Amino acid sequence: MAAPYLCFILPGVLTMSSSDSFDPSVPDVVVLPTAADAAGEAAQGLLPSGLSDLLAPQAEQDAKAVETVLSCFATFSYQRIKPPLVEFEQTLIAEGPGAALADQTFRLLDPISRRMMALRSDMTAQIARISGTRLARYPRPLRLAYGGEVMRVVPDVLNPERQLVQAGAEIIGRDDQQAATEIIMLGVRALEQAGITELTIDLGLPSLAEAILGDELTAMDADIKQQMFSALSDRDITRLTQLPIKAASSLAEVIDASGADSHKLSAIAARLPEPAAGQLADLIAIATSLNTIIPSVSITIDPLDMQGYGYHTSVSFSIFGAGLKGAIARGGAYVTGYDEKAMGLSVYMERVLRALPAPQQSPVIYIPADIGLAAGLALVERGRHVLYGTNGADAEAEARALGCSFILRDAGGMPAPIDG
Repeated sequence: MAAPYLCFILPGVLTMSSSDSFDPSVPDVVVLPTAADAAGEAAQGLLPSGLSDLLAPQAEQDAKAVETVLSCFATFSYQRIKPPLVEFEQTLIAEGPGAALADQTFRLLDPISRRMMALRSDMTAQIARISGTRLARYPRPLRLAYGGEVMRVVPDVLNPERQLVQAGAEIIGRDDQQAATEIIMLGVRALEQAGITELTIDLGLPSLAEAILGDELTAMDADIKQQMFSALSDRDITRLTQLPIKAASSLAEVIDASGADSHKLSAIAARLPEPAAGQLADLIAIATSLNTIIPSVSITIDPLDMQGYGYHTSVSFSIFGAGLKGAIARGGAYVTGYDEKAMGLSVYMERVLRALPAPQQSPVIYIPADIGLAAGLALVERGRHVLYGTNGADAEAEARALGCSFILRDAGGMPAPIDG
């Protein structure tokens, strides 16, 4: 996919920017609308595909859910940081998490520095940059949390939105069993506090296939390699074992043993070569720890699961909610662009919000204009919600029109229900 383009009109200059040189034949180039088209869209309040306005009460529910997740992270001493929405392209789309999402990242030209910038499509790369620069001298492991909006070029199958809210946590400096167990437990705890129950965890090991194959993978024909990874992705044991691959039977055994019962996988791990045996044993140990810490959550071990962003180096995980499509949180081990081990978690807040019940609005007390502001303030200090009336308005009619449940008819009295 060609790099996405953004157009900017500078004083006297039309600049079309991308990470590549301008090529008018590239189909991704944005064509500016005519003045008439733009005027028509403005009159209708049209928004680009994948973008929307979030209104009350959903906007408040969204903010509260994000704050609940971040507050949970804070109770486990994850320090909150706030990176910028836009960074220089060469910094944001670097090795590791940033490079993995390069095709989903908008680029634009900075009119001040005349350098290419990128609009973040994921915040993990920014956390890696901050930990390797601003926080490079801080003792490890670092525990960092973040929340903010990201922008994707194309929505995924399960998310029609292109502007998303991401909340997450990272452990910088460790990627061992304990770090994995902690970050997964943290994700479960945060989701439960946000109101999502009946969770399931899928544990994966993206590096296991490479570890089992060893040198055979390096020498493998490109077409055979593609067929193998396709069979692994589809969990098709028949197709896999028909390929001319010596380790195909070992891979097939792992697929067949995947599931909630780790005993079969433990037996297979004992027969695998290193480092595959150690990696699989570590994954099983993580599952065992999680079963002890959060016994109410179902755990499935799928070692050859390669879903995710493509930059995870050992353990990876996805968290699902009952009745929900797709993972509501995902994470795993990776290496930052500063060669530090790390373990991360990303929570997809749009999917979380879709799982929550419709928000209930607090009853509002209408304060007629002639009663004054002080009476309303006194009610607010007691935890009530108020709305001040308009001078000269029919108090009863305005209160009903604005959706108020009660009205204060006397400054010293009690709020009364509004008549039909």
